[in-house]
Amino acid sequence: MNFLTQLLGFKELAVRGMVGRRSIDDVMSQLGGPTVVSDQALASLWQSLEAVMGPLELRSEFSANRIRVDVDDIAREIAQNSTYLAESLLYALGAVFTLAHEMAKDKPWHDQGPLWEFLRHCRNAAAHGGRFNLLNNEPRRSAEWGPFEITPSLQGTPLFKRADGSGMLSPGDPIRLLWDLEQSCPQMSV
Repeated sequence: MNFLTQLLGFKELAVRGMVGRRSIDDVMSQLGGPTVVSDQALASLWQSLEAVMGPLELRSEFSANRIRVDVDDIAREIAQNSTYLAESLLYALGAVFTLAHEMAKDKPWHDQGPLWEFLRHCRNAAAHGGRFNLLNNEPRRSAEWGPFEITPSLQGTPLFKRADGSGMLSPGDPIRLLWDLEQSCPQMSV
């Protein structure tokens, strides 16, 4: 879910960078209608929208204050450099494999079957610059998922497809792999 949120946020920021920020008044007028709402309720809604649509403020323990991120600056950057920046989403996508593996590796339903081994090798590739890093006689066990098989010949191959056609997986594949893992382990829970 986190990665899907990242993708949707990336798209929203790209649009915001191209067409500009919507004013709170525009949003409020869309929410209005025939129903009469108290001034206090509207003021409360306006404050809530302002907080969500305003800058992102992140607490920093290091500096004991907040780091302010101007959403409009980020939106402009994405709009101007979307092709270049979209490639960085592939690295974030690799984190899906890392998180899934780390959350599952010590669970009773995790085994060393082909599907879990496939996930393990994808996690390792994500952690090694987005490329398969098959050393020390890896893969030691069968690592397969649908038409894909991890073999020593993948050494150095990008985990995700690149513009030049190299690579193995497409952006939807991690979601599908996790779905298949979940379906193969009905007793799975996190």
